[in-house]
Amino acid sequence: MRRVAAVAPALTLACSAIPATAQQKPGPDPARGADRSSMGMRSITGTMKKMTEKGLMVLGRETGQKDKEWAFVLDAGTRIEAGGKSAADLREGDAVTVTYTNREGKIVAQNVKVNAP
Repeated sequence: MRRVAAVAPALTLACSAIPATAQQKPGPDPARGADRSSMGMRSITGTMKKMTEKGLMVLGRETGQKDKEWAFVLDAGTRIEAGGKSAADLREGDAVTVTYTNREGKIVAQNVKVNAP
């Protein structure tokens, strides 16, 4: 009888913790990395690799991360700060800082600033 009296409260406590744990919202899946759809404005600093009419490619990094290749989409709202240059004047090897957001699964450049060499 004593065993039943000792096990019953422990079993009740254990069973009550299961629903509370199941109600917690899951965090981001570490295998996928950060879910970019939930990010606000972010920025990277790097070197211009390629410029196309629809976007640009940059080899760079976010603060505290390793270098990787980034592909950005340019849209009508993208600002280019290049000391009077236009987007067509950007060249491979230019040091740039790109501020971006994620819209509908695309990484969209909001601001491209050419840094002094």
